[in-house]
Amino acid sequence: MAGPLRRGRLWIGVAFIWILCFWYWSNSDSGFKLFGNGDPLAGKGATAWTRRLPKYPIPKEKLAALPKITGDVKVPKIQATTPVESAAAKELRLSRLAAVKKSFEHSWSGYSNYAWMHDEVTPLTGKSKDPFGGWAATLVDALDTLWIMDMKDEFTKAVAAADGIDFTRSPMATINIFETNIRYLGGFLSAYELSGRAHPILLKKAIELGDLLMCAFDTPNHMPVTRWEWKK
Repeated sequence: MAGPLRRGRLWIGVAFIWILCFWYWSNSDSGFKLFGNGDPLAGKGATAWTRRLPKYPIPKEKLAALPKITGDVKVPKIQATTPVESAAAKELRLSRLAAVKKSFEHSWSGYSNYAWMHDEVTPLTGKSKDPFGGWAATLVDALDTLWIMDMKDEFTKAVAAADGIDFTRSPMATINIFETNIRYLGGFLSAYELSGRAHPILLKKAIELGDLLMCAFDTPNHMPVTRWEWKK
């Protein structure tokens, strides 16, 4: 399940970024500015980046028009048909499900107890690491899994904590665009969709992060840089 979920989040994040690339930013083209402050490291209390006019805008005439859908559209089924299972097969499947959930609960407990709001927990020393911007990568990356595992109390707590992530600050000089896209942007959007869009905080944080990542996609061919010196 982890493989399809990770690939799904990747495509969700990439699609969202490309949609954002079609927006025109409303700030100056000299660089990102925090609300009311031109220094990205001095914005105390700031929670989001403002948008910027693109250096390499996409002409509107070159944008592909979205198809116009009229009437009822039936989306073909892509899921496999659930097989008929015997009592023994069901018992084996449920035991495997329980083992997977127990393993995840163990991992989540370790992260929550030893590295809460950090990117990772080191399994042997129980210390925290921040290789992905220091924005609680594990917390955001696991939101959809918490929901799927029916750990709703933990999910609600994590969503509330995610609202406090400040994407205007990071201890890192460069940001890994791929990892930031898939772990954070994909994590927020997949959790927002899976939870029935009942938590607007998740969409708000995705937009905050999307506005930040826009700059990395503002290149001559609109392909993102891999490592972005975001403080510049």
